[in-house]
Amino acid sequence: MFNTGNVNEFENVIDLIDIAGRLTASTVAVVGGDRAEDLSLVESARDHGIVDRIILIGRKVRIRRALDKSGVEVAESDIITADNDDQVAAETVELIKAGAVDVVLKGNISTPVLNRVLLPLAVRPTVSLVTIFDAAPVRGGTPVILTDAGVTTACTFERMEHIIENAVDAAQVIMKIARPRVAVLSANEKQIPSLNSTAMGLKLAQRKWKDAVVCGPLSFDLAIDPASVAIKGMPDCPNAKKVAGQADILVCPGLDSANILYKAISAMNKYGQASLASITMGFAVPYIILSRADTVETRLVSVAMCSIYAQRTRPKKKANQ
Repeated sequence: MFNTGNVNEFENVIDLIDIAGRLTASTVAVVGGDRAEDLSLVESARDHGIVDRIILIGRKVRIRRALDKSGVEVAESDIITADNDDQVAAETVELIKAGAVDVVLKGNISTPVLNRVLLPLAVRPTVSLVTIFDAAPVRGGTPVILTDAGVTTACTFERMEHIIENAVDAAQVIMKIARPRVAVLSANEKQIPSLNSTAMGLKLAQRKWKDAVVCGPLSFDLAIDPASVAIKGMPDCPNAKKVAGQADILVCPGLDSANILYKAISAMNKYGQASLASITMGFAVPYIILSRADTVETRLVSVAMCSIYAQRTRPKKKANQ
């Protein structure tokens, strides 16, 4: 299943669309499925062979209006009607419990309402956002994982452990990297008492990891740029020789820094200088929370990324995919 070395299965994030199209197609539930743009997104995924069934959950009149506007065809039996967000969320939970969906896409529904009912279904102690991106200035434009830009606010040591575990799982399943190189980022690779992230990075790097090589604390440039390592010298922290300048996973010290980096990459994406896709890890099925400001490319590749994860983690299908 895995690469013998740390070489990504694909050269660019956009390649995930083709990879997903070659696997078994997924069933996607659009929660609050009454926006024409969401229907057009899943229809595009269906055209690419990523999705074969679309289930819409929401208010009947609004769904019918969105279907008419988008021209998307959905079987009447795949439209589940509900009168309010709480009911929409409850119907989603029942679908997940029944094993009827592979991927959940948040549509026109309050995020806090949906998250509140999904959290009891979490299969991991911490839910986190894992983003795969490529950008020419970062590690030669090869795909890299960034986490956690959207979920975890209280980054305790235990939570950081879980965030790394979620990202490593994504790297193994989606990128097929057997033992990812993880950089725990900070503003400095040296221990600075007033900079808590340096102590956190070192402590995480000193922990024994079975499925990853973890190094920290590392500044951003020393994590992804071999030239910076050559100029500044190899940092004095655990596993630096294996990770510095070649990290597969970038773990930010908190949501603030991760989100700022994510938004910077998103801005580059809008100018055609980067690509990115995200998956919310920790639930029984992959969960997509998209911003309406995301580009069409980011939205489609995120669906592809989640479909790949869903299909490759299904025990009966894993051996062939």
